[in-house]
Amino acid sequence: MKTIAEILETKKADMRELEKFLYDNPEIEMEEFKAKEKFIELLEKEGFEIEKEIEGLPTAFVAHKSNGEGPSIGICSEYDALPGIGHACGHNLIGAMGYGAAVTLAEWLLNSDYKGSVYLFGTPAEETGRGKPGLLETGWFKKADVAMMTHPSKENIVTSGMINLEGYDITFHGRASHAAGAPENGVNALDAAMIFYSSVAMLRQQLRDCSRIHMIITNGGAAVNIIPDKTQLRVEIRHEDVKYFRELVDKVLGIAEYAAKAAGCTVDVEMFEPPIACMKNNKVLVELYKKHLHEHGITQYIENFKSGGCSDMGNVSQEMPAIHPSMAMVRPDSDEHTLEFLEDVDKPFAIERMYLFAQCMAEVGADILAEPKLLDDIKADFSKD
Repeated sequence: MKTIAEILETKKADMRELEKFLYDNPEIEMEEFKAKEKFIELLEKEGFEIEKEIEGLPTAFVAHKSNGEGPSIGICSEYDALPGIGHACGHNLIGAMGYGAAVTLAEWLLNSDYKGSVYLFGTPAEETGRGKPGLLETGWFKKADVAMMTHPSKENIVTSGMINLEGYDITFHGRASHAAGAPENGVNALDAAMIFYSSVAMLRQQLRDCSRIHMIITNGGAAVNIIPDKTQLRVEIRHEDVKYFRELVDKVLGIAEYAAKAAGCTVDVEMFEPPIACMKNNKVLVELYKKHLHEHGITQYIENFKSGGCSDMGNVSQEMPAIHPSMAMVRPDSDEHTLEFLEDVDKPFAIERMYLFAQCMAEVGADILAEPKLLDDIKADFSKD
């Protein structure tokens, strides 16, 4: 029986082909039709059963292979790009790693005496948090017992510290009037927006560490000689602790109400993106992943990492055992969402690491398939807290 490493060696050409295709054809969230088609082409060649039509997610897919009743291993591929900057978050690598881990593990399983299934979840729109929550809502993640993915980074981080996030559009409504001829007849919605912005800015001084509130003005008025009757801000709020996060959201939205009253306006509040949950790292899965990192000579990594970032993988981790390690695949001074990161994620070092971390995920899956009792420990850890 071939080892995971031996099987992976036969998948490297297709992994590289997929990675390069994604890199050269960046598509933003919910427009990843070329990416989906490429995944399906390669997965059909591997003999996977593929669900190509996912309700509400035109660019998602779910593929699987099964060898009877047993543990079900879920692996996630992301493949959306950033607007205007392509794959500067490395989703080309995430997509190819997920594919490589899934096809390698599935071939190993079907040539073994073990029972179980391997699922590859094609999760689009990570940058706006729509893909994985959509697959959760439609029940697809219930097909798997665990979920894994690996993210490129400038350092090795085995326990992700991603946090809660919610985003809101705050719209203030006033009354228009000629700004020079009859300003006294207007109700200035821009005043309300400025009161809100300034008040939130002052609130930041009293926030707990790792709190994040960031805003842009998306509508400041129609013309300079018209008292603005409508203005709009977009705000995102983040914190790791769920209880404090809820308090923080309530404070910010409360400020919007008071800002409207102060300016004589009304206000509408609407969530513009799905809420993102903090990452609940499964300790048993993390230890399995670390074991295979050690086997490959990687013994230096960060645990309990604090971050202001987030991912919809956090939503998955709240519903089932999951991990989201971020591993060094770029230069030490290369930050995500930059041109430097974009350059690095298609270089030979990144490709070499892409193969390595796909192998680690496949090896974690093989551990569970070969020893189903591990699932008891994994689920027990998930049930804590």
